[in-house]
Amino acid sequence: MLEWMFLFAAYLCAGFTLKLGDDLLDELKEPNMATMPLGLSGLIFGLLMSNSEWDLALLTAIVIGVILSGKVNKPQFLIGFILIGIVLVLNGLPAVSDIIIWFVVLLVLLFTAILDEIQNDRADKNSDTIRSKFFLYRFTMKLSVLILAILMPQFLPTAIGLWMFDTGYETARVIVRRTRP
Repeated sequence: MLEWMFLFAAYLCAGFTLKLGDDLLDELKEPNMATMPLGLSGLIFGLLMSNSEWDLALLTAIVIGVILSGKVNKPQFLIGFILIGIVLVLNGLPAVSDIIIWFVVLLVLLFTAILDEIQNDRADKNSDTIRSKFFLYRFTMKLSVLILAILMPQFLPTAIGLWMFDTGYETARVIVRRTRP
């Protein structure tokens, strides 16, 4: 039980530090301060990615998705990517039980990550429509991990991890918005 708590806490912290670093860059215009949370986020991502094949698939999809959608637009993100690589080299990649299933899951998650990122930019933040709220809070991937967890019970901890990640992400967003000058 304790290992689950650490796993979910790590996902929460990964989301929080990623959004904090991103908002320090984009909202608060503090690039020097952004390096620390983005580096910490990279360390946590690396640890999570080395935890299980499903954590690796999910976080790989998120990383590739944000890169392909153009969200990685500042050099401060590089520290996180470098630290992900270092942690994966030191810890190694997790064993993949079935490469075909793993790759299909990765592609599904990658598609939903890209769709969420692109549609999030287009979502009207002032609109109360279901569509705007759906993409504003990136529910495509959240729904896909729920479906994957139903189809593949071994994916459940990773699905819960994504929801914890997003809780941390949204918490950081709210805190930064409230403290913004």
